[in-house]
Amino acid sequence: MNLKIAFCSGIRQFHEDRLRDRGWSRRFPGSAWVTSLYERQDSLGIEVASGDMALSKVRLGEWRAADIHVVQEFDARHGRELCRHGAVPAVLTVFESPLLAYRSIDRLKRHCAPFRCGVGPVVSLPDHNRMPPTRWHPLRFPCFWKGEIESPLPWGERGHAVLVAANKYWRERTWNRERLRGHGNLARMLRQEIRKVLSPTYRALRGFQLHDRRLELLECLAQRREIDVFGSGWDHLENLPPRWEERLRRVPGVFRGPCDDKRVTMRGYRFGIAYENTACPGWVTEKIVDCFVAGIVPVYLGAPDIAEFVPAGGFLEAARFASPEDLADRMRSMPATEAMAMLAAGRGYLKSPAGEGHSFEGFADWIVDLIRETS
Repeated sequence: MNLKIAFCSGIRQFHEDRLRDRGWSRRFPGSAWVTSLYERQDSLGIEVASGDMALSKVRLGEWRAADIHVVQEFDARHGRELCRHGAVPAVLTVFESPLLAYRSIDRLKRHCAPFRCGVGPVVSLPDHNRMPPTRWHPLRFPCFWKGEIESPLPWGERGHAVLVAANKYWRERTWNRERLRGHGNLARMLRQEIRKVLSPTYRALRGFQLHDRRLELLECLAQRREIDVFGSGWDHLENLPPRWEERLRRVPGVFRGPCDDKRVTMRGYRFGIAYENTACPGWVTEKIVDCFVAGIVPVYLGAPDIAEFVPAGGFLEAARFASPEDLADRMRSMPATEAMAMLAAGRGYLKSPAGEGHSFEGFADWIVDLIRETS
């Protein structure tokens, strides 16, 4: 009998088996591993359905709840309901940055309690009772199809550095007058601020946010005219704290707007700015792997244990430099031979078992293996 898997998410765009479509999953970074499950059901010996569709199958008598293994994002409603019907709580996944998803991380123990294993950030909090009791695995963020690795351009034909990211900041500019209009907005903002004050996760991690470090390097490279920035929101610098709004308005025009294809855009540069949102052990997202896939040198800042996941010879580690200026000087002076060696190390990593774990196919295989190991 095939293994039945229900992928349960609170994101409505993932319901009704919509991630079956590659074109649809491309809109949502990191989601196409579910598409890979749908596409390879026969070869993997599985049957896959979104949580809402799995519930329908149970109600129609097409599937027995006891035969279903639930893969659930945080506290997804359909997953809870399937488990109440007798489905197996198999794998809990956490794809959001712990600093942004602090409320869910606060409740991680409750979310994890019935699950046999979990995949996500390794968060150390003052209250150890909040740590999940399940077998916990660091996230291997899935971000590429194996057949879509870009061929590198000659080093001399590239621009210098690129940042592809939306203009977001770890905390909102709460005093913004537009957002304060109306009692409802004010009440929501007050509730949000109170939740942050009371959150053990937020209090523990706010000192490890890296948005300021990313903006410092952006400013430094922009002043030297050595970076292009792609992504939404950079035409609204007023969303940033006043000091950053003022500083970035003084730099030359480096904001290019959104791009149609992230990796095709990145491919035309030598260096990619790959700063995580939070410096959290084991929290390695798509940012550094996207650079490997595009064939450019990652400038990385994030997980303090990054060398346990990615070969040190494949990237430039920003934490080793005393200032953004020192890092920018190092980038400018890097000889082509050294850069080519880094690119080769990155491509070698993608072909390794660990690197393939970041592919949509490899991540999907891993989830299936976790389910079978714990069945």
